[in-house]
Amino acid sequence: MENAHIVTRFDKDLDRIKTRVLEMGDLVSAQMSQATDLLQVFDAPEAARLIARDRKVNGMAKNIQTRAERLIALRQPVALDLRAALSPINIAFELERIGDHAKSCAKSARKLAEAPADSAALQIVLEMSALVQVMLSDVLTAYDHSDTDLAADVRARDKLVDRLNKTMFETGVGSITAAPADAPAFVHKILLARNFERVGDHIVNIARHVHKIVTGEDLKASDRGFATGKSTL
Repeated sequence: MENAHIVTRFDKDLDRIKTRVLEMGDLVSAQMSQATDLLQVFDAPEAARLIARDRKVNGMAKNIQTRAERLIALRQPVALDLRAALSPINIAFELERIGDHAKSCAKSARKLAEAPADSAALQIVLEMSALVQVMLSDVLTAYDHSDTDLAADVRARDKLVDRLNKTMFETGVGSITAAPADAPAFVHKILLARNFERVGDHIVNIARHVHKIVTGEDLKASDRGFATGKSTL
């Protein structure tokens, strides 16, 4: 009976930490959406507020890490329970990095507002943002419901983000060659595309954590398929 009581307390503590991770994910998702809006219609006060809110994201990540470490120290979980207890630390780290990219996007929006307009290049960046925002929402759902199929689907979608990043780079280089005077504007868009490509990478990392929580399999960074992973617990 005592063991059952301990397990119940562990599960409740873990659920509370998981809730905090999902709340952090919601905040980061909002940051991404607002940063993208700034690329289309720049608002200096809103950009300043978004950049300032990044401190809250960082604080949430630290709080999650502290709570997860305390839970592990007190309960000393093993196997599946240990993976579940470690995952909030790993996922919060990835979310914090996504928040950093949202902040960078807001800073870049100011520079783009002062640069010559180029709707074609900007459209590629906006398409990348739309893709990673949906991926982020889905990977948080996958984490919430331990859905490895959805996590795998999210990982697969990152290939399109990578292709768009490559397209943006090629488009930017060609445009710089054709119009050297506009080089700074195109460099900003190339860097923005790279920014969203990195967001996609962090989302893929979260998807891999979801897979590991459920299966114990640690997918390789190359993501060549489930067969390339190996269990570490």
